[in-house]
Amino acid sequence: MFMKNILCLILTLCSVSPLVWALNVGDQSPQIIGRQISGDIFALSRLDKKPKVINFFWVDCKPCKKELPLLAKKEKQNKSVVFAAVHAEQNFETESNYEVQDIQNFAKTLKAHPDTMVLGSDRIKRQFGIQGFPASVLLSADNKVEKILYGFNDSTIKELNSWLAKQ
Repeated sequence: MFMKNILCLILTLCSVSPLVWALNVGDQSPQIIGRQISGDIFALSRLDKKPKVINFFWVDCKPCKKELPLLAKKEKQNKSVVFAAVHAEQNFETESNYEVQDIQNFAKTLKAHPDTMVLGSDRIKRQFGIQGFPASVLLSADNKVEKILYGFNDSTIKELNSWLAKQ
């Protein structure tokens, strides 16, 4: 009976919404591996030991299209911080992941974007507990979560600016 109860508990925990498993401040960041729009492989673990802004976007997200040029500007102003924009959503029409060419075409429609744009996956979104776009995870030099920002508005811009000023 005891083993049956333990098994039920494990199955229940495994079926809980990803929001429960979302990252919290102080957590170690999950690994991100994907293909950059340049064609190179991206791995979070290979980045410089600097603070990082990891932005999660989706090609059909209107606020994302406004936020990415601002992040490109912040990247140029903050050389001590690594910026990466990670596409982390499926194509709802095909129910499959987007291709690098889709993200390249999206990038061409923007005024500017961070130098590092990565084709991620829905799996990465789930690992980070991302529930909407845009979202930015601000990491320490040792990849610990310092802040999580959702949306693109005056408040998130102010929080990003404040965090960047401390780096």
